[in-house]
Amino acid sequence: MFKDFTKVVLTAKAAMDVLKEKIESRACDLAMQLKDFKEKGITFPKPSEHKECNLKEKAREELFSLIGEITHRAQINEVQLKGFVRDKLTELTNNALLDSMELNDIRAEIASLRAEIAELKEQAQLQKR
Repeated sequence: MFKDFTKVVLTAKAAMDVLKEKIESRACDLAMQLKDFKEKGITFPKPSEHKECNLKEKAREELFSLIGEITHRAQINEVQLKGFVRDKLTELTNNALLDSMELNDIRAEIASLRAEIAELKEQAQLQKR
Protein backbone atom coordinates (compact mmCIF):
# COMPACT_ATOMS: atom_id res chain seq x y z
CA MET A 1 0.00 0.00 0.00
CA PHE A 2 2.83 2.39 0.87
CA LYS A 3 4.50 1.55 -2.45
CA ASP A 4 1.30 2.40 -4.35
CA PHE A 5 0.91 5.67 -2.45
CA THR A 6 4.53 6.54 -3.22
CA LYS A 7 3.97 5.87 -6.93
CA VAL A 8 0.90 8.11 -6.92
CA VAL A 9 2.81 10.91 -5.20
CA LEU A 10 5.79 10.56 -7.55
CA THR A 11 3.52 10.52 -10.60
CA ALA A 12 1.66 13.59 -9.35
CA LYS A 13 4.95 15.39 -8.77
CA ALA A 14 6.13 14.41 -12.23
CA ALA A 15 2.86 15.62 -13.75
CA MET A 16 3.17 18.95 -12.00
CA ASP A 17 6.78 19.36 -13.12
CA VAL A 18 6.06 18.45 -16.74
CA LEU A 19 2.92 20.60 -16.92
CA LYS A 20 4.78 23.54 -15.39
CA GLU A 21 7.52 23.21 -18.01
CA LYS A 22 4.96 22.89 -20.81
CA ILE A 23 3.00 25.91 -19.64
CA GLU A 24 6.15 28.00 -19.33
CA SER A 25 7.35 27.06 -22.81
CA ARG A 26 3.87 27.49 -24.34
CA ALA A 27 3.46 30.89 -22.67
CA CYS A 28 6.73 32.03 -24.19
CA ASP A 29 5.67 30.70 -27.62
CA LEU A 30 2.28 32.40 -27.35
CA ALA A 31 3.86 35.68 -26.33
CA MET A 32 6.11 35.55 -29.40
CA GLN A 33 3.15 34.67 -31.64
CA LEU A 34 1.11 37.55 -30.23
CA LYS A 35 4.01 39.87 -30.89
CA ASP A 36 4.16 38.62 -34.48
CA PHE A 37 0.38 39.08 -34.88
CA LYS A 38 0.61 42.65 -33.63
CA GLU A 39 3.46 43.44 -35.99
CA LYS A 40 1.90 41.80 -39.06
CA GLY A 41 -1.75 42.47 -38.38
CA ILE A 42 -4.31 39.89 -37.33
CA THR A 43 -5.75 37.63 -40.00
CA PHE A 44 -7.49 34.45 -38.95
CA PRO A 45 -7.80 31.64 -41.47
CA LYS A 46 -11.26 30.18 -41.94
CA PRO A 47 -11.71 26.85 -40.20
CA SER A 48 -11.99 23.85 -42.42
CA GLU A 49 -12.75 20.22 -41.78
CA HIS A 50 -9.21 19.22 -42.80
CA LYS A 51 -7.63 21.59 -40.28
CA GLU A 52 -10.03 20.39 -37.57
CA CYS A 53 -9.00 16.80 -38.24
CA ASN A 54 -5.33 17.81 -38.08
CA LEU A 55 -5.97 19.62 -34.79
CA LYS A 56 -7.53 16.50 -33.27
CA GLU A 57 -4.61 14.39 -34.43
CA LYS A 58 -2.11 16.92 -33.12
CA ALA A 59 -3.96 17.09 -29.78
CA ARG A 60 -3.87 13.29 -29.54
CA GLU A 61 -0.12 13.26 -30.30
CA GLU A 62 0.49 15.99 -27.72
CA LEU A 63 -1.50 14.05 -25.11
CA PHE A 64 0.48 10.85 -25.72
CA SER A 65 3.70 12.83 -25.65
CA LEU A 66 2.67 14.44 -22.38
CA ILE A 67 1.75 11.09 -20.83
CA GLY A 68 5.10 9.67 -21.96
CA GLU A 69 7.00 12.59 -20.42
CA ILE A 70 5.08 12.29 -17.15
CA THR A 71 5.74 8.55 -16.99
CA HIS A 72 9.41 9.07 -17.72
CA ARG A 73 9.70 11.84 -15.12
CA ALA A 74 7.88 9.65 -12.54
CA GLN A 75 10.39 6.85 -13.18
CA ILE A 76 13.28 9.29 -12.74
CA ASN A 77 11.73 10.57 -9.50
CA GLU A 78 11.31 6.99 -8.28
CA VAL A 79 14.94 6.14 -9.04
CA GLN A 80 16.09 9.32 -7.28
CA LEU A 81 13.92 8.56 -4.25
CA LYS A 82 15.19 4.98 -4.08
CA GLY A 83 18.77 6.25 -4.29
CA PHE A 84 18.12 8.79 -1.55
CA VAL A 85 16.54 6.17 0.71
CA ARG A 86 19.36 3.72 -0.02
CA ASP A 87 21.98 6.37 0.79
CA LYS A 88 20.23 7.32 4.04
CA LEU A 89 19.86 3.66 5.02
CA THR A 90 23.54 3.06 4.32
CA GLU A 91 24.44 6.14 6.34
CA LEU A 92 22.30 5.00 9.27
CA THR A 93 23.73 1.48 9.08
CA ASN A 94 27.29 2.81 8.99
CA ASN A 95 26.55 5.12 11.92
CA ALA A 96 25.06 2.23 13.88
CA LEU A 97 28.08 0.09 13.05
CA LEU A 98 30.45 2.86 14.15
CA ASP A 99 28.46 3.30 17.35
CA SER A 100 28.63 -0.44 17.96
CA MET A 101 32.38 -0.46 17.35
CA GLU A 102 32.81 2.50 19.70
CA LEU A 103 30.77 0.70 22.35
CA ASN A 104 32.94 -2.38 21.96
CA ASP A 105 36.07 -0.24 22.29
CA ILE A 106 34.64 1.39 25.42
CA ARG A 107 33.77 -2.01 26.88
CA ALA A 108 37.27 -3.27 26.15
CA GLU A 109 38.74 -0.16 27.78
CA ILE A 110 36.54 -0.64 30.86
CA ALA A 111 37.58 -4.29 31.10
CA SER A 112 41.27 -3.37 30.89
CA LEU A 113 40.77 -0.63 33.52
CA ARG A 114 39.03 -3.13 35.84
CA ALA A 115 41.91 -5.54 35.36
CA GLU A 116 44.39 -2.79 36.19
CA ILE A 117 42.37 -1.78 39.28
CA ALA A 118 42.24 -5.40 40.44
CA GLU A 119 45.97 -5.69 39.90
CA LEU A 120 46.62 -2.47 41.83
CA LYS A 121 44.40 -3.68 44.70
CA GLU A 122 46.30 -6.95 44.78
CA GLN A 123 49.64 -5.13 44.87
CA ALA A 124 48.36 -2.84 47.64
CA GLN A 125 47.30 -5.84 49.70
CA LEU A 126 50.69 -7.49 49.17
CA GLN A 127 52.48 -4.32 50.30
CA LYS A 128 50.35 -4.17 53.47
CA ARG A 129 51.52 -7.64 54.52
